[in-house]
Amino acid sequence: MSILLGVLAGLGAILFHSLLEEMRCLFEPQYFSGTFPLPSYFIVAVPVVGAVICATMTRLFPVVARERGVISVIRSIIINKGFIPLRVALFHLIAPIVCIGSGAPLGPEGPAAKVGSGMGSLMSQAFRLNRKDMMMYTAAGGGAAIAAVFNAPIAGVFFGIEVLLLNDLKNRALSALIISCVVADILSRSILGSKQIFSIPEYSLQTAGNFHFYLLLGVLCGLLSLVYFRIDRSMGRLINERLHITNEYMKLVPVALIFGLILLKYYQLFGIGYSTINEVLNNRISPNDIFMLLVLKILFLALYLNAGGYGGTFAPSLSIGAFFGYIFSVSMNLLFGTALDPIAFSLAGMGGVLAGINSIPLTAIMLVFEVTSDYRFILPLMLVSIISYLVIIYFNRGSVYTNSLKESGIDVSKRGEVDLLGKIRVQELMKTEYDLVNHHMPFRKLLDFIRDAKHGDMFVVDDNIRLVGMISLKHVRQALLDRDLIDLMIARDLAIPVPTISGKDPVSQALKKIEMYDIETIPVTSGGDMNIIGVLTHQDIIQAYNRLLNEWETDQFIVNY
Repeated sequence: MSILLGVLAGLGAILFHSLLEEMRCLFEPQYFSGTFPLPSYFIVAVPVVGAVICATMTRLFPVVARERGVISVIRSIIINKGFIPLRVALFHLIAPIVCIGSGAPLGPEGPAAKVGSGMGSLMSQAFRLNRKDMMMYTAAGGGAAIAAVFNAPIAGVFFGIEVLLLNDLKNRALSALIISCVVADILSRSILGSKQIFSIPEYSLQTAGNFHFYLLLGVLCGLLSLVYFRIDRSMGRLINERLHITNEYMKLVPVALIFGLILLKYYQLFGIGYSTINEVLNNRISPNDIFMLLVLKILFLALYLNAGGYGGTFAPSLSIGAFFGYIFSVSMNLLFGTALDPIAFSLAGMGGVLAGINSIPLTAIMLVFEVTSDYRFILPLMLVSIISYLVIIYFNRGSVYTNSLKESGIDVSKRGEVDLLGKIRVQELMKTEYDLVNHHMPFRKLLDFIRDAKHGDMFVVDDNIRLVGMISLKHVRQALLDRDLIDLMIARDLAIPVPTISGKDPVSQALKKIEMYDIETIPVTSGGDMNIIGVLTHQDIIQAYNRLLNEWETDQFIVNY
């Protein structure tokens, strides 16, 4: 099955790569005039046409369009047990080809992983495999596609481990992942050849003498990744919150038009950008232009992703890293009179930014190593990549994938745990039958009420029906021990403070308060007026949790506070 998956995922990745390459050869600015009998400035229209097609696809298939990027593959594995409908895989095969092929500065890895995972899911559906096997082959298919697209089988394996399996080395999908990556890569090399993506000239490392410069580069790559995250969030807020743009065309087409105009001056921004990296490595672009390419690449990467473009961040990260490493070395040489080799620092920078923006240090090391086929700079590459990753983890308190999943209620900080109870609200479980007593009620009369209490607890309210506290059987038993005070006590004397919860709060938050205060029942109030509208018991929460576990058919995911 793993061999078959390697063939299917490999063929899907080869088809994606071939179509993307054909689009590049047709529309890349340096070939455009020779392909079409039009003036060179007509290249401005290419990204715009691609944006119109992509926006139309988004308009026609809004639900499928939302399932974009690597994060959607992870969510499919965790939440949907690896199920990816065929239409989703086909959509995310076509849309990125149009988007990237028409110039968008995005990468192929997200769509390729989606296609490969879709092949794994489709194979599992065709053979009627169980859900655990579907999860395994969906994850393995994503890694196999990465291996085929980049001709990097080891990077494909590490991508599957670090991203799709969330660093779970004990996962049963590991063997299937390795086998399918090997088969997909063999198939890719046999059809597409083993030609290296980058042409690297001779360079000087001087690792021992430049150790501190590589250390500094790693820190700066991490900080540059943080800058990208801030720009990305700012662009998202600008488009969605400040400008309130919801129309698909108004989001993407203006970005594409501005990008097309920029291409007239900086045509190197077109598409994936491998040819531009080669130009940088071979010193065919001036440092000033490289700096402008660095700024524009970061800006348009964030703009396209937030405007609705289809593509990934791996390839753009490689470009940004190459630009930044080159600028860093040239700057150090000018400022301090050093003799740093820009090529070596460009190669190390590729791994540093890739590891920072995508939180994948091992995948970054292996991917850059495999696409360059150069072992000489492995030590600087390892150092810069891991330092950049540590900077991101320190400031973001987690990787880009774990933080994104946490925002949607999935906590993967402890081996893929899911906040199941965070997915349901208190108002879905609360009961509207409860016992209220006035705070002036005498103790002896209170005994009759508590004997017939529905949940064993009673809530004390004032004359305005506002919550004062709670009385439980435990507190009544303690009061009975002091017979001298029985006739003097009223309900308010026995009431203890009790936490409240809103109906719109997640059930996990209610459970946390129940455990913290050692109570069995928590009152549900309507906002800040302290008027009770229902109650939620610990028993109801546990029953709901067990029911959710049965629905998910797994015992791996537990509530996380």
